[in-house]
Amino acid sequence: MKMFAPWKIATLMIALVALLPDSPVWAQGAAGKTVTAIDVEYVGQQSVAPDRILSNMATKVGQPFSQAVVEDDIKNLYASGMVENIRILTEPAGAGVRVVVRVQTRTSLGKISFDGNTAFSENKLRNKVDLTPGGPLDEGKVQAGQREIQKLYENSGFAETVVSYEILSGGQAGFSEVVYKINEGSKSVLREVEFVGNTVFSAKELRKQMKSKQTSLLPPIGGRGRINEDQIDDDLDAIERFYKDRGYLNARIVDTRRVRVDGKKVDLVVTLDEGAVYTVNSVRISGARAFSVADLTPYLKTRSAQTFSASSVEADLQALRDYYGSRGYADASVVPVLDSAGGTSVDVVYSITEGAKYYLGKIDIEGNVKTKDKVIRNEFPGQPGEVFNAPKMMAGRKRLENIGYFSSVDVSPTDSAQEGYKDINIDVVEKPTGSLNFGAGFSSIDNLVGFVEVTQTNFDIGNWPNFTGAGQRFRAAARIGTQRRDLMVNLTEPWFLDRPLALGGELFYRDLFFLSDYFDQSNAGGAINLRKPLGEHSNIALEYKLQSTSIDVTDNASSIIKAEEGDYLQSLIGATYAHDTRDDLFLTRKGHRVDGGLSYSGLGGDVEDFHLEAGAVQFVHLPFDSILSVEGHFHTVFGDDVPIFEREFLGGANNLRGFDFRDVGPKDELGEAIGGQTSTWASVEYTIPIMPQLRGAVFYDVGMVASEEASFDGDWNSDAGVGLRVFLPVGPLRLDYAIPLAADEFNDSSGRFQFNIGYRF
Repeated sequence: MKMFAPWKIATLMIALVALLPDSPVWAQGAAGKTVTAIDVEYVGQQSVAPDRILSNMATKVGQPFSQAVVEDDIKNLYASGMVENIRILTEPAGAGVRVVVRVQTRTSLGKISFDGNTAFSENKLRNKVDLTPGGPLDEGKVQAGQREIQKLYENSGFAETVVSYEILSGGQAGFSEVVYKINEGSKSVLREVEFVGNTVFSAKELRKQMKSKQTSLLPPIGGRGRINEDQIDDDLDAIERFYKDRGYLNARIVDTRRVRVDGKKVDLVVTLDEGAVYTVNSVRISGARAFSVADLTPYLKTRSAQTFSASSVEADLQALRDYYGSRGYADASVVPVLDSAGGTSVDVVYSITEGAKYYLGKIDIEGNVKTKDKVIRNEFPGQPGEVFNAPKMMAGRKRLENIGYFSSVDVSPTDSAQEGYKDINIDVVEKPTGSLNFGAGFSSIDNLVGFVEVTQTNFDIGNWPNFTGAGQRFRAAARIGTQRRDLMVNLTEPWFLDRPLALGGELFYRDLFFLSDYFDQSNAGGAINLRKPLGEHSNIALEYKLQSTSIDVTDNASSIIKAEEGDYLQSLIGATYAHDTRDDLFLTRKGHRVDGGLSYSGLGGDVEDFHLEAGAVQFVHLPFDSILSVEGHFHTVFGDDVPIFEREFLGGANNLRGFDFRDVGPKDELGEAIGGQTSTWASVEYTIPIMPQLRGAVFYDVGMVASEEASFDGDWNSDAGVGLRVFLPVGPLRLDYAIPLAADEFNDSSGRFQFNIGYRF
């Protein structure tokens, strides 16, 4: 509850007398006379110096007096935030006039303090208040801060918190202190959600529509059971939508109550009025002139004799708007009308106002300081002169957001100076696009690795010394560890020749010590590639690579591996195709990726072979945010004398997890893997959420490596296991424990841990 200090009440009473009416009073005939003096008189405390008052006025000593100028002075002083009330008067002074500025100045803020807070620090609470010590005390901002603090507590489970404030006279004249008083109450967790009045759907079905979760027998972790008022409001809306999507057109929540169970737990009691289920009697379209009803009807999901569904109606509205919007009718509107058809039936009428047909005019771009206009125009669909396509414009906005150069993108159509056209305004706010990352990671394949990486996703190789703005992708990385050393520089131009054709180049050097106990491998070279998108989800890529490979063999290696020692020059050309609909690259819930490729080494050099590969993975999002993935891969290499660095291996964290890295397949007399010419493997994995950023997994892997090309005549190996998926700020962690179920004679049946952390390749 807000309290006023006595000095403030007294000041307010004086001001009411001294400053009514709140308007200037002019002496008779003052206009045009010379101002001989300007005096500032204060009502109440003087918290603003006279010089600061006068500096905000255009009226000056020695200049002619002007009523219009004084009116502007009053506006400027109010706008400065320094005064609560102001009145300007004049009185004769010889041949001129004396100006009197009578003001009630706004007290300044001396200090912000908090009383009663234990759950949050003063710094966290102060960040919720838009007040600056030393600046003017704005009570509107004080109240806004009160609301923000209240919201912080409520969304953190403190449903009973009461926040008030008090404005006190500060120790220094003209300054006041704002004290926020906080009665936190007790932090509440949601024990149970009860429903009253539900006869059609069970409480269990209705709880599934809510993101707010009840506590379990275990202590609440990861926010489970925490009461968030905003989330509860959204959950109640979701329950009403659930009913309306199933025909209960008039379903509504009539009451919600919180019943305290003990000092910490509360129950939420939701009372429902379900109403009757409605069916659709007929579906009609009115107002269509440019297109026939027969053209529009196939896009509708709502059908007569069906149970009414609010979601279907919303989908119909969007489909009709997109139909018109994609054909130039930028101002078309569609309004649903539900007419009673008697009893529990309704007629659904889509009333269309078409408006005029438009073509695309100018595309104006604002806000880009670093990024070239050409980069934005390349990513934005549509050319001036073509039919205006509203859905395509909105897809263009999403595309600009996804390239990662801008913190916000606003795309808005405006009326053009040319009749029959719509211009497009693209307003962007740029954000940093470069990064420097360094740290360390560990995996069961290559042990401890330190890394440093520099990336710039909006690179410009011709813009020295800033090197930004052309939309190129630059990456330089170094990884140094106990089992590997990598150096890499990569540059990609995504719009080569101003076409959707990505041209990339890479230089690399790699020392790989983890491949075998009997040899080390080094690669150095470069590659150039072209990639072209084929529709929204597909692309095809061509690559040429020239690399030198060195194999350094130990003295105790077998004769088979010793025969591989030496330096090899490889000239390779390859092509790949990919179709990718995954919704997220790090935590995929649905979608698939299908890819295939072929490559040929034999354009000179010491290696001549031909590779063929294909793979696919499908993700299915199941109830309770569980995810099922099914993955399979096939690789084979054709050639008479395939070197060991071109052969196929399986085993380890990335395929058959119950086996050591590269340990599945043909072996020499010492039991060391020497690889084969064909590998095939598949995996099924099911993950469930445990808490935010943590998922549990169960999986099954199966695969084989055959000595011959395009052959399945190898020893089949399989494993099953459990794992954890942790999503950390430094990168994802995969921890798996797998036990072999079927193994060749060189592998035992003991379980193995496999894990990766800190980086992704």
